[in-house]
Amino acid sequence: MPLNTDPIDPTPNASLRSGTAARLAGLPVATLRVWERRYDVVSASKTSTGQRLYSSHDVSRLKLLRQLTHNGHAIGTIANLELAALQSLGEGVSIAISGAPVAIRSVVVVGRSAAHKLESVMGYELRAVYEDLEQAELHPTAEGSIDVLLVRLASLQPASVDRVLALAKSLNAGTTAVLYNFTAEGTVEALRKMGVRVRREPATARDLSQLMRNESDTALPVNMEWHAAPRRFSDEKLTEFAERPSTIACECLRHVAEIALQLAGFERYSVDCASSNAADAALHKHLTAVAGAARTSFEQALQKVLAHEARGRTPI
Repeated sequence: MPLNTDPIDPTPNASLRSGTAARLAGLPVATLRVWERRYDVVSASKTSTGQRLYSSHDVSRLKLLRQLTHNGHAIGTIANLELAALQSLGEGVSIAISGAPVAIRSVVVVGRSAAHKLESVMGYELRAVYEDLEQAELHPTAEGSIDVLLVRLASLQPASVDRVLALAKSLNAGTTAVLYNFTAEGTVEALRKMGVRVRREPATARDLSQLMRNESDTALPVNMEWHAAPRRFSDEKLTEFAERPSTIACECLRHVAEIALQLAGFERYSVDCASSNAADAALHKHLTAVAGAARTSFEQALQKVLAHEARGRTPI
């Protein structure tokens, strides 16, 4: 009799083949097999022919493991936790994980309610807590740099944008996140363009954890230097290189010249944007620097390709 491949039965004894269990858990079958082989993530039963069968309890575990690994947890540290522990971890509740080192991030919080929620989120150390922006500005207590500045504002006004950014700069915050209740859409967009993570209340402890995790995904690099040299090749010269017949058995010359040409164009575009839109100036200055550094690197690569072309051999 064929096994049921419909959505899982709520009873814990419902049996599913690996392909169905993986699909319901949102996992590739290959990932499920690796997790089983390396970490023994579920205790699937086997038929007399060696076919592994999975219960609804197994699928629930796999779903939670997938979600937690997507949120930054290492599968090796959570693979053998009980289902209840996985559920608590998914809700942002701090739990003890044997042998799992936790990277602690230092946080300055503006807003007592946000600080209270953060107390149950694993991996963060409260360096200072302020009632409001005014207190944070007048009585700074955090010394040195911090990993995260979290600001909770009931009313997020345009004037608050500069104050939040100034506070983040004074604290040398690696990431800045803002929770708010009411604001205008343009204010939120202005903060996001400056690399600030923004979320509207209500927000749970789990929401806070997601807001503050993987900071480098959205924040602009802090204290990073981008080195852009003056242009070595004009647009006309780059176009000439791209159209030149190659003496080697590849099209590296054309590809590298075209990329350098596109980067130079984007560099000019970012300069124009920075000068025409004051609200976006900082973002476009950053993009100009990045584009210029990338263009410089590709111009250096182009010189090497040209040198190989001159010698008539394939670049390595």
